[in-house]
Amino acid sequence: MGLGRSEVLGLLERFDLSPSRALGQNFLCDPNTAAKIVKLAQVTSADCVLEVGPGIGSLTVEIASVAQLVVAVEFDQYVIRALEEVLAQRGLSNVEVVLADALKADYERLLQDFPAWKLVANLPYNISAQLVLSILEKYLMITEMLVMVQREVGERMCAAPGTSNFSQVALKLGYFAKAKVVSLVSREVFVPKPNVDSVLLHVWRRPPTELDLDKVTYETVFSLSRLAFANRRQMIRRTLASRMSVTEIEAAGIDPARRPETLELREWTSLAGVLLKSKG
Repeated sequence: MGLGRSEVLGLLERFDLSPSRALGQNFLCDPNTAAKIVKLAQVTSADCVLEVGPGIGSLTVEIASVAQLVVAVEFDQYVIRALEEVLAQRGLSNVEVVLADALKADYERLLQDFPAWKLVANLPYNISAQLVLSILEKYLMITEMLVMVQREVGERMCAAPGTSNFSQVALKLGYFAKAKVVSLVSREVFVPKPNVDSVLLHVWRRPPTELDLDKVTYETVFSLSRLAFANRRQMIRRTLASRMSVTEIEAAGIDPARRPETLELREWTSLAGVLLKSKG
């Protein structure tokens, strides 16, 4: 069912396609890896799946062979001809191919027919973290993700507070979901071969909890953390100096000498609470 290296190379030649570095195009050419992704995502015949960046269909055909429905969002109009041929040759009629920018697509409209979706994709490296966070923030119908991303990015996205990789990306992802790197992926299974290895990142949207924040508090938490992580190696008394005094930081129960990567979400919430209270 999947596309091997010879078929991928043949399609690229026949349709006169050159993978675009600017679009982060690295086409999967290993059916075993595609099958592994679908297995780890636990896709079943009851699932509706969103795929971003299907390219020529290396992963699409594996997803569609199992899922009820696939909506494949592709930015590059030139690869769609090859993708549609691959789907037709395999008799896969349950794939809706959409030409759109994944960061601007109207997922409310595209996914309106079913209440719950999985995102399963080999994401373009250049938009992976931004897209995952945007979907978590805006589109509640996407409840689970199994995405392939650059190894460094994936490890940073699911890093824990207190570790060197912890960043605002991990902080925000942790607010909405739980995430775990579930497998490494060799650079050898792509055409062209990228300069880095990849990982499979599994993301589960968490149910509402007592940490759910109102809009103002949410915006304050992440504006403070964005400011602090801009100078992540400095103490928060310095990185937050334009927004909060040392006295206010201490009032939140936080040592002003701590660095941003050591603070957990609850502590950022405490800082936001003090700041909002001081504004009255």
